[in-house]
Amino acid sequence: MQDRDKLENELQELRTVVDAFDGSLRRLAMGDLHQQIEQPLPRGYEGMRKDFNRGLASVSATIDTVLTRAREAHMDCGEVRESLKRTTDEQAARASAMTGLAADAGSAAETARSQSAHVEHVAAILHNARLDIRRPKDAAAEAVTAAQRTCQSLAALKTMTEEVRTLLRETALLSLNGGVNAAHAGVDGQEALDIAKNLHALTQQVGSTVEALTEATDAVVAQAKATSNAATQVTREFDAIDVYTEALDSQLTSLGESSRRHAGVVDALRSDLISLVRSKRPADETALPPDIQLGNMERAIADIERQASRYTEVRIVTPPAGPAPGNGRRSHLRLVKT
Repeated sequence: MQDRDKLENELQELRTVVDAFDGSLRRLAMGDLHQQIEQPLPRGYEGMRKDFNRGLASVSATIDTVLTRAREAHMDCGEVRESLKRTTDEQAARASAMTGLAADAGSAAETARSQSAHVEHVAAILHNARLDIRRPKDAAAEAVTAAQRTCQSLAALKTMTEEVRTLLRETALLSLNGGVNAAHAGVDGQEALDIAKNLHALTQQVGSTVEALTEATDAVVAQAKATSNAATQVTREFDAIDVYTEALDSQLTSLGESSRRHAGVVDALRSDLISLVRSKRPADETALPPDIQLGNMERAIADIERQASRYTEVRIVTPPAGPAPGNGRRSHLRLVKT
């Protein structure tokens, strides 16, 4: 009899434990992780109740953490998407600007090469001009030499006319003295007197001619000196032009070298800009773009949140009072999600 009572007590305890865990497991099956077995169990099963409650509390805290972190990750993905959009827009604007700079650099390089070609053309023209200037310069130098020789010849002619003038003056004096002596001789000196008169007249004519020749010689000498001075000035001008053209040729050569160096530097800059633009492109063309990868992450996070949201707290709705116990039917629980 005592054993039977003991067995009935144990059976009643087991029924209490089973009912407690049955209700809790039903709620757990509906996704309620926040419930606890509040009803004390028999002493032998109290540790099981506490372990079950601690396990549910741990799983509930983990699910809450997963939901919180999923929501935070979802918000972070939104911020990352906005940042990625801004970064993409900035990179696109930067790439467009760099492409424009590369195009401008190409135009500048082409302009520099064109300028270098024009400079070389002008330098060739200037070189030919320097070669052509040598002929008139040499002609002017020869004209100076000829004018100087002419001046020397005219100076010698003037010296000779001076000597002739001296001889004529002496001849005139001799004819004058001869005429005076013939006049003193009377009739016998008449012929000598006539000769002296004719000689004196001839010396006067020759003197006039020599005087005119001297004046003409002086005028020609003056003109020859003026011509020599003008030819000398022309030669000096040609020398100055030669100096200027030589300096201009040197400057054009330097400008051509500078233009070629500038074109090379601009070409190198254009190549660097193009390489920099190409380096911004993804190395692996088969890799997904960051926005698609971010979309996949958001969908995965949403799926985690949806799965974790199944385990939410539920509330118990007790049924209305029914027939008195003892009819053999067990009570039931209605589980409703909150």
